[in-house]
Amino acid sequence: MIIGLTGSYCSGKDTVADYISQKHGYKHFSLSDVIREIMKEAGLEPTRENLITFGTNLREENGNGVLAKKVLEKAKDEGKYCITSIRHSEEVSELRKRKDFVLINVDAPQDVRFERMQKRKRPGDPQTLEKFVELEKKESQTSGSGQQLRKTANMADITFINDSNDMATLKATVDNLLEDLENERRNL
Repeated sequence: MIIGLTGSYCSGKDTVADYISQKHGYKHFSLSDVIREIMKEAGLEPTRENLITFGTNLREENGNGVLAKKVLEKAKDEGKYCITSIRHSEEVSELRKRKDFVLINVDAPQDVRFERMQKRKRPGDPQTLEKFVELEKKESQTSGSGQQLRKTANMADITFINDSNDMATLKATVDNLLEDLENERRNL
């Protein structure tokens, strides 16, 4: 089964992916890591802005589903995979070619996400709420090769709100969700 995770900036997608990988044995692939690998080969710094620009250019040159295709080359067998950084509707379409793909949208209120971003102190993150909101708008295009987070979120099979910073609550939610999905797959 392939669990795809999409969602708003700092909603907890990577935390969920790490937990799914560690506790449930899913192999984690990030579409952003594909971009980082290519940027590293080109000697470019992987700041958030550079990742967005480079990803957009990569999609323009190679098709909007290129990142998903590259990850699916690594996930050929019927194993358990978790794929993050799904930010374009064509990436979802490419991943949906696999019958065992489920897209989950992880979201949280904007103030919670901004607070999480400030706590993690990642280089290149916006330092003000205004810049944070501006970046989110930039990541939610509705056409073209740029990021389409809102459109991608609307394509999700499941959405859950991760508005608590309590790890036990998040883990229980993810455990229940995975149990339901795995039971559903077994009954097909």
